[in-house]
Amino acid sequence: MDVRDAEHAKDGTTRRATGAAPSLMSGENGRMLALISSGIGLHAFNQFAIVAAMPLAAAELGGRGWFSWVYSLYFIGSIAGGTLAASLRDRLGVRLSLAIAALVFALGGVMAMLAPAFGFIVAGRLLQGVADGLIVAICYSLIPANFSAALIARVFAVEATVWAVAALLGPLVGGLLAQGISWRASFLAVLPLLAALAAMTGLTRPKTGEGRAAAFPPLTIGLWVASAFVLALSSAGRSPLWQGGMLAAGLAVLVFAIRLDGRFGAPLFPAAAFRPGSVLGRAFLMLFLMSAGHSAGSTYLALLLREVFQLAPAITGYVIVVMALTWSAVAMVAARVTGKTARHAAMRAGPLFQGAGFATIAAALALQCLPLVILGQMLIGTGFGLAWANVNQVAMEAADQGERDRASALLPTMSTAGYAVGAALSGTIAAATGLAASLGAGSAGDTATWLYGTAALGALASFILGFGVRLKPVA
Repeated sequence: MDVRDAEHAKDGTTRRATGAAPSLMSGENGRMLALISSGIGLHAFNQFAIVAAMPLAAAELGGRGWFSWVYSLYFIGSIAGGTLAASLRDRLGVRLSLAIAALVFALGGVMAMLAPAFGFIVAGRLLQGVADGLIVAICYSLIPANFSAALIARVFAVEATVWAVAALLGPLVGGLLAQGISWRASFLAVLPLLAALAAMTGLTRPKTGEGRAAAFPPLTIGLWVASAFVLALSSAGRSPLWQGGMLAAGLAVLVFAIRLDGRFGAPLFPAAAFRPGSVLGRAFLMLFLMSAGHSAGSTYLALLLREVFQLAPAITGYVIVVMALTWSAVAMVAARVTGKTARHAAMRAGPLFQGAGFATIAAALALQCLPLVILGQMLIGTGFGLAWANVNQVAMEAADQGERDRASALLPTMSTAGYAVGAALSGTIAAATGLAASLGAGSAGDTATWLYGTAALGALASFILGFGVRLKPVA
């Protein structure tokens, strides 16, 4: 036992003797929570703050043909940053890594804000994606080393709230800046969160795990980025054959990357990360499938709401945000559940609520009933609120002690990969079922049934996997 372990043991003994519960909001815990929250808040806010600005920028700079790549390359950059995060952190340290990532993020924002042509916005968003992937992965990796197991569920509940508030304020602040000043001003909306991240990086002394330094495996990272790029190419063509082919090719590259990991040099992922028979493997797959299912159902939701119900852009945005707000509220309540049996029940119920939400939205679009859409969004948010923190905690705990930080850093990458696959799958379904023609006729046609039916299958698979995802008892 080293000095830090002895201090942790002494601290735990003192708490048990006095009966005091560990505090999340005070002292070093509070500062660490603020650091992690500023990184995750920046991640969420940045995704939504430019939504209103991009159509205006595309109209002014002639970038409609490049429009989807603003999001696709951001996605690809985020996967690249997420897979690089652990090795960069272990080589440069947490504080220097976060400082570099913040500078790259700011550079991307300046490039987009001052863009003389739309290609500069695309390049700026790629840089921001890389930085964002680094920041959120490093923040996740700090959770197991800086908080006790008894606090981790509460940490995730707080982060769900941070994410929901940032998602709520992002389109509002970004839209007001775009409308009142210019679309370029929308890229300034993240400055307070970027400043908070820089300030908290200087005020904290983040601890990391005691395992060996994470490796830098260029082949595996390159294959993961290539997979994301091929999946993004599915949106470049309108033919179902092209989209289906790119989807299959992207998935094939992803499987190839997983199979080759560790065969040529050090592995990127922890041992058992993709073994369906292991607790860690099931937790990773559950995160991937829950994200992919949600992405498959949500990618076209804004378009469907606008066309089927003739909603204004602001109303559409806030119907979508209902899911995040529900997730936050449910996560805060679920974090107070401490019994292992009850937490397992909540974790396994999560995908069932998610599947029920998908089925409800499919019915709502067929019946053209907006209140049912809102109910479906609330059910999906309830599913995430019940399951997400617990599954993340299982994945952190299931990895070997020396690989725990690395596993934690890769959790957002697994989620991002799921969203990339789900988005590509939804594009293929939309093309194959004639979404554009159906919307022209004033309905969602068969597209909604296929989109949300596929999402529900992912929820069912997550539910089955959940029986092998088990929390460790709290010491």
